[in-house]
Amino acid sequence: MTNLIEFSTILAFLYLLIMLLIALGLIFIRMTRSIRQTPAVSVIVCARNEANVISQLLQSLTKLRYPEDKYEVILIDDDSSDGTTNIMNYYAAGKENWKVLRHDKSSDPLKGKKGAITLGVRESRGEIIMVTDADCIVPPDWITSMVQYFLPSVGMVLGNSPVETREGFMNIYERFDTLCEASVAAASTYYNKPTHANGRNLAYRKQAFEDVNGYDDGTNTDTGDDFFLMQKIRTLTRWRFAYSTDPASFVSTKPMTFGRKYIHQQLRRNSKAFNLTIPFFLLGMIVFLFHIVLAIMVFSPSLWNWLSILLMFKFLSEFIAAYHGARIFRQINLLKYFPILWAIYPIGYLTSQLVGSLKIYKWK
Repeated sequence: MTNLIEFSTILAFLYLLIMLLIALGLIFIRMTRSIRQTPAVSVIVCARNEANVISQLLQSLTKLRYPEDKYEVILIDDDSSDGTTNIMNYYAAGKENWKVLRHDKSSDPLKGKKGAITLGVRESRGEIIMVTDADCIVPPDWITSMVQYFLPSVGMVLGNSPVETREGFMNIYERFDTLCEASVAAASTYYNKPTHANGRNLAYRKQAFEDVNGYDDGTNTDTGDDFFLMQKIRTLTRWRFAYSTDPASFVSTKPMTFGRKYIHQQLRRNSKAFNLTIPFFLLGMIVFLFHIVLAIMVFSPSLWNWLSILLMFKFLSEFIAAYHGARIFRQINLLKYFPILWAIYPIGYLTSQLVGSLKIYKWK
């Protein structure tokens, strides 16, 4: 038991240090410099069999407030078998700065959306590439807001993509999950070591994409296009990163109902543990082992007093980090559910991390 107490003390210290760094990163990320500018931008949307949701995205793209001669919209049908192409052509008709391309997946060795995105980048004219997903809605000032973070040294700007508010606890959990991911991503970006990149709201220099040869490497998986590109730029170049905390850049996404589709989405998103660089893998292991040790102590009555102390510090440190994240991303109303989310969220998150690493998810 003494060894377990000592081990848990070390893990608790490291975990609290991580929470402190997240909280400080969230405090200082709001002070990120920005500049007014209107560079040439290429918005790329790749979609496969998204006929039932893509119209709302395309409608929102028609309302962008940015000089028309400074941006283009490139829509890529990623080998759809439904009416996705027809909907794309309908919205692109008569617009000189819109075009529709078709990507043949059968002749492209790149998996997932990598081939379609590569096609879009190759056909683009913009200095800045911006990507989003078919089930999202972009705000009118999306481009204007995101490009202001591209200082000369910045190669990629990460953005927030909150889940729309609906009734029910499932929606509360999904919004909290998105808030946690965005908070960690924003905080780590302050240290120029981003842990996540969300393909629903992401911008990068075309030059940065070309500097790392895009997705042309050995990490050819079905998922993680945004993450692996971010990781390559971080490890292979001197480009810096920024995170947009401007609400005018937040791209909303549709909530999902709990079921097989949601489970596989979570498994895909958390399937990259063994593709992390060593420092991030070690950080992930600290978090994982700390929670495992806490779970073991639950079944050891003689350790309950020590467990209570650890849980108290864990609760306080996580609440402080969650509070700063909720302020930035305008989700303060979620904090009233924090006690119950604090208790159940680690179970779902760590389970999806562990099972997702086995690569048993399904992709389109």
